[in-house]
Amino acid sequence: MASAYVEESVVSNKLNFSIWFKTGKYVKRLWPVIIILLFCMLFQAFYDSSFIPVANAALINAFEENGVLLGANIWEVILKFNILGIPFDITFRDYLILSVVLVVLRSVAMFGLFFSMNYVEMEIMISLRRDAFKRIQELSFSYFDKTPSGWLIARLNNDAASIGEVLSYSVLRIFQITFSLIFTLVTMFTQSWQLSLVILATTPLIFVVVMIFERLILNYSRIARSAYSYFVGWLAESINGNKTIKTMAIEETIKEECQEITDDVRKKRLKTQRTSGFFWPCVDFLSYITTALIVLVAPMFEIDGEKVVNAAMLVLFINFVAHIYNPIRQFAEIFADLMGTQASVEKLFMLIDTKPTLVDTPEVIEKYGSIFNNKKENFEELNGDIKFDHVSFSYNEGIEVIHDLNLHIEKGTSLAIVGETGSGKSTTVNLLCRFYEPSKGRVLIDDVDYKDRSVGWLRSNIGFVQQTPFIFKGTINDNIRYGKLDATDEEIIKVCKDLDIHNFIMSLKDGYNTYLKDGGNELSQGQKQLISFARAIVRDPKILILDEATSSIDTETEHEIQGAINKMLVGRTSLIIAHRLSTIVDADRILVMKDGVVVEDGNHKTLMEKKGYYNKLYTNQFKELNIGEQIDQYEDQIVNKNVNI
Repeated sequence: MASAYVEESVVSNKLNFSIWFKTGKYVKRLWPVIIILLFCMLFQAFYDSSFIPVANAALINAFEENGVLLGANIWEVILKFNILGIPFDITFRDYLILSVVLVVLRSVAMFGLFFSMNYVEMEIMISLRRDAFKRIQELSFSYFDKTPSGWLIARLNNDAASIGEVLSYSVLRIFQITFSLIFTLVTMFTQSWQLSLVILATTPLIFVVVMIFERLILNYSRIARSAYSYFVGWLAESINGNKTIKTMAIEETIKEECQEITDDVRKKRLKTQRTSGFFWPCVDFLSYITTALIVLVAPMFEIDGEKVVNAAMLVLFINFVAHIYNPIRQFAEIFADLMGTQASVEKLFMLIDTKPTLVDTPEVIEKYGSIFNNKKENFEELNGDIKFDHVSFSYNEGIEVIHDLNLHIEKGTSLAIVGETGSGKSTTVNLLCRFYEPSKGRVLIDDVDYKDRSVGWLRSNIGFVQQTPFIFKGTINDNIRYGKLDATDEEIIKVCKDLDIHNFIMSLKDGYNTYLKDGGNELSQGQKQLISFARAIVRDPKILILDEATSSIDTETEHEIQGAINKMLVGRTSLIIAHRLSTIVDADRILVMKDGVVVEDGNHKTLMEKKGYYNKLYTNQFKELNIGEQIDQYEDQIVNKNVNI
């Protein structure tokens, strides 16, 4: 299983600004919150990078000039400030009052900061998921033929969350760090331009170190992330294939694969952590070197023979080293976050920007509405007459699977389509449902090209029962009502009585309000299929399609629900795809397909007597039955049908 994994291509080491600009609209729509967020950042940066350092220096100066601040005169001691180049004096009493006020304001600002960031993250994540899910609903079947469901889930789940987090906590932090640097630099130069230049003299070196290490960490992180993604995919495959693993008795082999894969993940993650472990000591070492330079050169600055750097100034600039170095490290972290998330942005917007290949024309949308806003008041009644007019179809260019199909299905006719796997049966009904559109030719409903009416109009008139019944999490009532959202309880009960499943439902503990979960595993396969039948019929469709609707259930259960199936067909244009030919012998018409071409057309009697391809298929299946079943089927489908063989 491990060898089946194909590692995703490594993304560029350069920021793709065009793809990040696409996220701008999700941030822009939150502009009132962003303004509050920026204001909180601005105040917090001023307090931490300017007021507190200068206030601490003023207190130290007061200690030096007045000794220990004890006695009655402590409240009248003057503190001399120089904030952002503006000098002013303030008593110790007023300083304490101002400090309390600013601490309260900073606490409010920090609450606003974190609340706003969380709100922005949540709104961006939800908006991305909604837009991506909406696009998924618009995309045609051809997209899902090529795109695994796991890939789509990863986009809506992991990628949307990562992008929301990066935009709120990384991109917006750029403003916070910038504000902090600006306040720090202005405060530094207003205190001592000489010491400020000493600090800035070492910053080019830290930039070089940061960029070297961050690029290494980024590359190793990607390798580790790919290894982990591989492990997640392998784990899902192993869990889904657990029954197969046990039946083949290869638990030991799978255990060894797990050991190999997890060891690989550990090795690659350790390499990332080891590189990070070297990075931070290097940065700290450079900051210590800068601090040592400040201590060494500070005493050298004199004016008229007097020292211009006192203890307060020295402490102030030692603190400024951290105020300069920390933002540089944070910028490097943000760059790594952006690069690490850029692949997620590209993939998610690849999905959101995907153009549906099957769309109604503007004129049709104007009259009938879109799939999200159907104008049902303009829907004409569908009668059920169907024509395939020289229809050809290719899933992939140059590989045609339906060849020049000409077919007229009269209103109210039950048509069975049979043939071997790959003959074109399901493709034919998929074209009728407009899951795909013909490469050539036309499909006409009631003598009108179905492209001249909306997808919503067509599918609202079709009842489709799939081979594997899908049960939604919810009550039986909810599951049936998905077929017609405004169906009343009385309508649902009537349909269930017509299909002879009312008694089965009422035998359950909560009847129609029985809650189904985990795909309806509480029910048998036949019971789940009966619920899907009711869901298809409750909308009273003019066209009914059964796509091998009984192939996933056993023969005995099939016989039990055959009566329900026959009731469903009455008065509707019906297309039945069947693997078991014994289930379609009562169809008005049987179409036999082979390699995308209709090779025989007739009812059960005429096709059996023709002794052609249909007769061969039927006979081969007949031979697989036991003696008792052969006798019963021969009496019912040969003798009673007056088939002359």
